[in-house]
Amino acid sequence: MTQKLRYLIVRFGDVSMNASDLPKLRGFFARKFSEDHLFHNHLPCGSQSYAFPRVQYRLIDGSPALIGFREGIDVLKKVFFEVDSLEINGLTISVNERQITLREAELGQCSNPQSYSFASPWMALNQDNDREYFKLSQSHQHEKLLSILKGNLVTLSKGLDYTIPDRDGLKAEGNFRQVTVNFHNIPMHCFYGDFSVNFMIPELLGLGKQSARGFGVVRELRR
Repeated sequence: MTQKLRYLIVRFGDVSMNASDLPKLRGFFARKFSEDHLFHNHLPCGSQSYAFPRVQYRLIDGSPALIGFREGIDVLKKVFFEVDSLEINGLTISVNERQITLREAELGQCSNPQSYSFASPWMALNQDNDREYFKLSQSHQHEKLLSILKGNLVTLSKGLDYTIPDRDGLKAEGNFRQVTVNFHNIPMHCFYGDFSVNFMIPELLGLGKQSARGFGVVRELRR
């Protein structure tokens, strides 16, 4: 059984940006709205919040965007009305074209496999399991990635208050290719690829680590 998920997208359509600039975009909003932890996930006491990020950062067709869930929807309305420039790399960029879109899509386990692709690198591994992954045979590496993918869906579901009816019934297939991404000056092994799973994932949601910063963004493969 699936559930409806509402989320808001604010896109700065006349601004071009590289994926490497997304952390700087996050830094700009963290400074501009420092009193609101939803933009930076740091609580007033100074500690890190490990809750599912209600505001996330995206690159959509080369333009920067923010995506908001739950209470993140209301704070992004404020962004739409108040932000008319961005400060990136020490430059002030005027924004003349802001787009706001409220979407509603199905989220959750379903009977038939759905097809998707990763529009940005999927950070499936961390520093702890990276070395172990590369000790595996090619077939076991593939099985490991599919297992991680299903685990990512469980994590996503928990963050969006959705309970997967039959976790053992999740079935995934995919073809992945490895890429190396420089993240905080650390080379990380990430993956692009197409996959199918009996789970409905709304467009632009992210899977894996650092999804709030634009990693692992999912696009539906339409037949």
